[in-house]
Amino acid sequence: MPLLQVDAVTAGYGDTEILRNLSIKVEPNEIVSIIGPNGAGKSTLMKTVFGLLHPHQGKVTFNDQDITHAAPYKIVLQGMCYVPQVANVFTTLTVEENLEMGAFPLGKANLAERKDGIYAMFPKLRERRRQLAGKMSGGERQMVAMGSALMLNPKLLLLDEPTAALSPKLVDEIFERIGHIRDTGIAILMVEQNARQSLQLADRGYVLASGQNRHEGTGKDLLADPNVGKLYLGG
Repeated sequence: MPLLQVDAVTAGYGDTEILRNLSIKVEPNEIVSIIGPNGAGKSTLMKTVFGLLHPHQGKVTFNDQDITHAAPYKIVLQGMCYVPQVANVFTTLTVEENLEMGAFPLGKANLAERKDGIYAMFPKLRERRRQLAGKMSGGERQMVAMGSALMLNPKLLLLDEPTAALSPKLVDEIFERIGHIRDTGIAILMVEQNARQSLQLADRGYVLASGQNRHEGTGKDLLADPNVGKLYLGG
């Protein structure tokens, strides 16, 4: 069974349909990248998977449980965490306080051990653990947001534009960290505008346009597909 299965989902805002009969899946311990032009429905898909939007039609299954109409907090407790593109840290709290807030649903059990695990994955955060998140660079904030989500040791991590507005050097660093997260056994569903790099990292990918699947395949196959290259990868 896939870890996540989205079956023939139609979803949107009010009467406006953004996703139309969309199906994707994420297997355990793999990275799946969602690419496509602006307005394709990528962020709407993430919100629908995480329960922030409920489908008009179709079904979402996670870890063999129907979560189509589940509330986000219940989805978190089942092992899925979501890092949105913006407003993803508490800017008036320190790095360490952000991590502790991320761990809140599990209480204080093994809190120090879990923080040490995040600091091992993101060494910069250990150095800056007393710094306010609002005073950090965009790349550092993204590490705080990802670290906070990982405090729950999820089975699946949703990342919405994790490298948006970052310098090329920081983009490379974030992608490297995403690969390390997958290596720990956590599956990742990622929406990315850096399409070429995300597909190089991904096990599989989907190309969305107008709320529908246009192409799907392994990351390597999509990179080699001339139609995908011409329309979505800039050549």
